[in-house]
Amino acid sequence: MNQKLSLHISKKLLPVFLFGFLLLFSGCATYYMQNEAFNSYFLQGDIANAEKVLDKDKKSNRNKNKALFLLNKGTLSWMQQDYVAATDYFNEADLYIEDQRKSIGSEALALITSPMAKPYVPEDFENVMLNFYKALSYLEMGNTEAALVECRRVNEKLYALNDKYPKNYQNRYSDDAFAHTLMGLIYDSSGDSNNAFIAYRNALKIYEDNYLKNFNTPAPRQLKEDLLRTAYETGLMQDYELYRNQFGFDYQKANKNEGDVIIIWLSGLGPVKAEWSINFSTITGRDGYLTMANSEENITLPFFVGNMDRQTQNSFSDLDFVRVAFPKYEERVPYYTNAKVTVNDSLSYALDKGEDINAIAFKTLKDRMVREMANSLLRLATKQAIESYTRSKDQNIGALVSIFNAVTEKADTRNWQTLPSSIHYTRVRLKEGKHSITLSVNSPNEGSKDQEFDIDVEAGKTKYFTFHNMESH
Repeated sequence: MNQKLSLHISKKLLPVFLFGFLLLFSGCATYYMQNEAFNSYFLQGDIANAEKVLDKDKKSNRNKNKALFLLNKGTLSWMQQDYVAATDYFNEADLYIEDQRKSIGSEALALITSPMAKPYVPEDFENVMLNFYKALSYLEMGNTEAALVECRRVNEKLYALNDKYPKNYQNRYSDDAFAHTLMGLIYDSSGDSNNAFIAYRNALKIYEDNYLKNFNTPAPRQLKEDLLRTAYETGLMQDYELYRNQFGFDYQKANKNEGDVIIIWLSGLGPVKAEWSINFSTITGRDGYLTMANSEENITLPFFVGNMDRQTQNSFSDLDFVRVAFPKYEERVPYYTNAKVTVNDSLSYALDKGEDINAIAFKTLKDRMVREMANSLLRLATKQAIESYTRSKDQNIGALVSIFNAVTEKADTRNWQTLPSSIHYTRVRLKEGKHSITLSVNSPNEGSKDQEFDIDVEAGKTKYFTFHNMESH
């Protein structure tokens, strides 16, 4: 018996099938994998070559990925200490994200392909981190007022973002504690103890009411010390006594010939988005509802199809087994987990964690997973309706549509992948003059790594220093 292929495909359809399989093999890569060269240079700290790769990638600057292109360009400029260029890129990204309107074409294309066909909309915390980097850049340029504007914009953004969610929607990232902390630090450095106290107090409340239980991030000791000091400086003695009793310690009183150094340490790299899929079986429902169920994950999701046309409803009812793709985060565990600064080889100060971006990313994606499922099932409904209709007209074309549906069932794996995993900080108060400072970052298994620098301290003035160690497992 001759060994022949039993499936007969017409010569006209063969190129389309081949195209479909090419799509299958090329489309499986996540956004991180598609940008392997850029990520490789960035992880090595070769920022110049990372930027060259980014600039040569024409796809990265298209409308659907333009926000990420600008965010990455801003980050690279910031890391090269070109703060003017960094603020330009971040401002452009901010305006682009703000002005971006939903495109009917991209929405329709996403329903028949994948959500990666749409322009990327940053996660809420990514939107906030944009302002964080802008604030740091303005501080480096000595523009305190512009840095304060960026901190205030975080509140405005989060209020606007929260308004778009349904009232019963769980959103654990409804406010940003470190944004309030940074606002307090900036007010403090400009001599406005009253507004600094208010910002510190707001930050403390967010840490205690939200960050501790949801992101395992308690209020930093440095925040408590600054809160006590500004309460005392503004004459709020009742608040001062309240917090001193609550914290169990007092703040370090300053001398007139001392200045401050705020050291901010960015640790590791935040998580990257990948994809996971789940197999659903359908259960015939009532009152216009169809239930998609997965016994392994113990997930049941009622999906309302009563407002769809009969063709779409029938497409769902005929399904026994479907695969749906969703985004997920994969953690990049920071190599260095804690840090301290040593001044003049004598006094040491620990850096407190103020923001766990990794934890926020995982929790915020989990909060919107039900919405992700609903969007994915709507995409599936649209695809199945098109497939059912084309099969009724032509079986061969219907088979092609089926392959196309399988190939394009992808989750959106884009995210801002140059963000740190966490942010730590401390305040060092020093006498006026030149000092030697050593930042020691520590790994549980591999010891420590030191970075040394000299600083001239001016009495009554505050300087900011930021470091980013990107090494991750």
